[in-house]
Amino acid sequence: MIKIGINARTLTKPDPTGVSRYTRKLLEALARQDNDIEYLLFGVDSLPEPFDEYASIKNAAVPSPTHSGVQAHRWEQTTLPRVIRQYDLDAFHTPAGQPPMVARTPLITTIHDISPITHPEWFSWKYSTFYRLLTPLAVRTSDRILTVSQFARDEILDHYPHAAGKTVAAYNGVTEPAAGNEPVAGLSKGAYLLSVGATNPRKNLDGLVCAYRSYRQRVDDPVELVLAGPDREVFAAADVPPVDGVRTLGFVDDDELGWLYRNAAALVYPSLYEGFGLPIVEAMHAGTPIVTSNRGAMAEVADDASYLVNPTDPVEIADGIEQVVTDDTLRKRLRSKGHKRVDEFTWERTARETVAVYREVI
Repeated sequence: MIKIGINARTLTKPDPTGVSRYTRKLLEALARQDNDIEYLLFGVDSLPEPFDEYASIKNAAVPSPTHSGVQAHRWEQTTLPRVIRQYDLDAFHTPAGQPPMVARTPLITTIHDISPITHPEWFSWKYSTFYRLLTPLAVRTSDRILTVSQFARDEILDHYPHAAGKTVAAYNGVTEPAAGNEPVAGLSKGAYLLSVGATNPRKNLDGLVCAYRSYRQRVDDPVELVLAGPDREVFAAADVPPVDGVRTLGFVDDDELGWLYRNAAALVYPSLYEGFGLPIVEAMHAGTPIVTSNRGAMAEVADDASYLVNPTDPVEIADGIEQVVTDDTLRKRLRSKGHKRVDEFTWERTARETVAVYREVI
């Protein structure tokens, strides 16, 4: 029996987004694999649902003092290296955060992107400084690095060329959005554009709102713009100007998000930078047309199944919004291509490719 330790502290976040969702969905898919691997979770008090139902997932009973922040990172670098010596682990995987760098166990680390390195201006000074210091150490001490797109892999190797032989891109999977039977915030089907993501300058919300203002000035009966996503203090301030027709919802749960995806006229996602861009494939799965950026991981993931725009050009974003909202033929084509494209992004595939990395390391 192969034993893999998992740094699972992000599973305790009360409002799971981003890397927390990645950790959860990857673990579920790993547990469904029929193989000779047992997973031992570090960082949780008890096994959260649904992991208590899987025989291959165990709890090491070594909780993190908190799900994130300075205390969590201190735990990763002091407590974790000490306690994992007590277990007969073949490898240790950190799906989010920093690996326990002085551990003697072979290390696998998922680096979703290196935006704090390439664009520190998008983050608080403390956050970006922390990652500029620790990321090179994580790259050096990890036996394998997993990342979530070819774009992210290329960027890691641009900054850390010595990692070329040990860095592997494995796409995220996508889970069908929840049914979400109850309408959200009094919205109506097809009567709004949807933006999903934290209030983060790299999400380009100011550019989106500027483009939306232009769109409203062009058409007689504009649809609303709905912004769904939490505000994170680690991010630099995103100054979103007030514009008629823009509604902010803050954090929404899975049922609400599922309803928003399924009933939006379009997902508008003109982000400046992503390691992957999960909302793109979630919207594809829901059958929602997409306007997104023509650069980086967004263009890689969307391929020809989305309307691609220059995210730095509000006029081009407004053109994309107008086209996708009003052109029924275009909408039908994007839906069809999206349904085909999304089949390439499954958590089962992510799990298989992750297990292959585990076996290489061992």
